[in-house]
Amino acid sequence: MNELLAELKKAHELASQFSGGYSERFFGAEEFAKALDIAVSELENGNNVVVEDLYLWFLPTSDWDDFIKLEGLELGQRVSDLLAEYRANT
Repeated sequence: MNELLAELKKAHELASQFSGGYSERFFGAEEFAKALDIAVSELENGNNVVVEDLYLWFLPTSDWDDFIKLEGLELGQRVSDLLAEYRANT
């Protein structure tokens, strides 16, 4: 869980540097970064309900890729893998 949270925080930091764009669920990178920040805080506080949203946001060719593109490819894959592992064990 600590590794997942650390990677999600890195992802939020990177996402906060982007603006504009769109995805299936968000109207811009700013909205995505805000939602990601809230979800990370919720997960940190023990609210596992957000795991499903996070999982969907980090799937290949999903929201993360729509906004961050190649710059966050490896980080997004690590987060996706960690979320899949976390989901399988909870």
